[in-house]
Amino acid sequence: MMMLYPLMEAVRSGGDLENVGGDGKYSKTVVCPDGCVIFKLTAKPLGNENFHKGGFWSYPDETV
Repeated sequence: MMMLYPLMEAVRSGGDLENVGGDGKYSKTVVCPDGCVIFKLTAKPLGNENFHKGGFWSYPDETV
């Protein structure tokens, strides 16, 4: 489970999971340390503006 959180954050910030060994841009298979359970993390792009790059958090009078 400790591996899933950083992967989720990578997707939320607009990252590509293929760069960290994912099956596709928005999916990655993670095996638990025991090898008994396989998790598949799949993201669905919503098309929203990127929080960090889109200037969502800036003041209205600032330019990005």
